[in-house]
Amino acid sequence: MSMLQKSNEQEYNAFDIAYYKTLKLYLTICGINPYQNNSISIIIIIMIISVCMSFLCPTSIQLWEAISNKDFDNIIQNIPQVITVIASMIKILNIYSNKMQFKNLFYSLAQDWKLLESKEELIMLDKFTQYGSKLALLYRRTLLTFLVIFLFLPLCNPILDVILPLNETRSRQNIFNVNYIILDNYEYFYIVYMHLSCSAVIIVIIIISVDSLYISIIYHACGLFAACGYQIQKLTKVHTIEKNGPNISNIDYEEFKQCVIMHYKCLQLYDVLEKCCRNLYLIQMGLNIMIISVTCVEVVVFLDRPKEAIRAIIYVIAQQFHLYAISLPGETLLNQSSKLADKIYDSEWYKIPMKVQKVLHIMQIRSNKPCILTAAGLYEMKIESFGITIKTCMSYFMMFLSLRE
Repeated sequence: MSMLQKSNEQEYNAFDIAYYKTLKLYLTICGINPYQNNSISIIIIIMIISVCMSFLCPTSIQLWEAISNKDFDNIIQNIPQVITVIASMIKILNIYSNKMQFKNLFYSLAQDWKLLESKEELIMLDKFTQYGSKLALLYRRTLLTFLVIFLFLPLCNPILDVILPLNETRSRQNIFNVNYIILDNYEYFYIVYMHLSCSAVIIVIIIISVDSLYISIIYHACGLFAACGYQIQKLTKVHTIEKNGPNISNIDYEEFKQCVIMHYKCLQLYDVLEKCCRNLYLIQMGLNIMIISVTCVEVVVFLDRPKEAIRAIIYVIAQQFHLYAISLPGETLLNQSSKLADKIYDSEWYKIPMKVQKVLHIMQIRSNKPCILTAAGLYEMKIESFGITIKTCMSYFMMFLSLRE
């Protein structure tokens, strides 16, 4: 079960764990790998932000033009892409600004594997880490699949012109509706397409990299909570003695001490996560609600134009899946932190010395307050909130649709 190797710095590196190697690649590409050289990180992030800005400028110009002309259809067509690129830049800058905290988190993750090595609790940590790895993999593959379909749609007509030519060239519609001022979108179709495609790929890679990072860390915390609960139940069963028995001094207090340390590490991990992502989640939830609502209106508006409607449908499905994927880990963390109190209560705590009982009682009191990731304390990241958010999006969708009419 040992999955760690020592780095050149004689420290355990969490990225040596098999589950985190793919995540390391994505974070390195985005320049937000906590172990990456800071100068290289800055160069990569500057390049990424420059590409995002090169996409944001023509998109914003087109949006401003639509607003000036009071063209509602073009407004709702441009708002989602403007919001998406802004959200991606906020994500990557948030991770970079908290780079040292994430480096400490990954060092802690590696130490947790070392601490539980050769113990049964390692199996539980491994199970939840594997869940997180699979969810992150599914999330990345799903969004990248949506991206490929999204990028392929504008090429349908040019491909048909080659395969099944007509007397005239079929109409061409690029990935996004943009305004380069100095370039004609139709005349320089392929140049514009390459720029928009590269920008879209980079934006999606940013989003899936940052979200995969949070998913992996959250599921590690879930594994620690589960391992802690299992360890308490096992120790209270093994070390059951009479409260005032003669062998009270022989109980292995060190093992119970490890339970307390593990619970403390869980809470520390949660506190750092909550501190780093609470404001990001608030901005992200607000932007996601706007994107989903507006894109749903776009689907209705472009029902008479199948290709544009299909692109809008793909976009809204991807956003809903993204919202679900960032809500599910929060739900799992909430459940596992709540279950710890139940596991303590279900253990044979009444058969152990009073001194240890008091320690477990303190742990149970803290466990009765679940660890919930929030968006600045205003929104709880869980599945129930996801359902409420979708309903809210539908309400805004009806409002925007009525404004158009």
